[in-house]
Amino acid sequence: MKHKTGFTLIELLIYITILGLVLIVITGFFWNIALGYAKENSYQELQQNGRFVLAKISQEIRKAKSVINPGIGLSSNFLSLEMPDSNQLIFLVDNGKLIMTKNGTDSILTTDRTVVELLEFNNMSYENTPGIVRIKIALSHANPGGMTAYQSDINLITTVSLLH
Repeated sequence: MKHKTGFTLIELLIYITILGLVLIVITGFFWNIALGYAKENSYQELQQNGRFVLAKISQEIRKAKSVINPGIGLSSNFLSLEMPDSNQLIFLVDNGKLIMTKNGTDSILTTDRTVVELLEFNNMSYENTPGIVRIKIALSHANPGGMTAYQSDINLITTVSLLH
């Protein structure tokens, strides 16, 4: 009687099943790494945009001569500053974009993938003081496809004093 070498059909099915399971686990592992990388990138972009926006607004507030809007003790969704050259500088949100208007020229301060959800300025000044402005801003990552990997948001608050 000869002994035949080779695989039986059942052995072949077991090997294919094991190989398929290993490939599914490996694919899932790499998929999770890719989604985590995308989420981290969107959050980093949002943080970078938020820091830039706060730095720019803070810089302009420090240079300002006075706060026009909001009035003392009030809050508003836009900030109007009187600059040393007597021109007005305005920060406001239009269609989710933060806009700075200086000498009649608009500059968009946020990227296309950043959406400004909230912008609030509180004038915390007292009479006969240089002026103190608290800035609250909430940003989210634009996510037209609705993918959870790209969902990020950040809330930032700072207080800035005029130097003049």
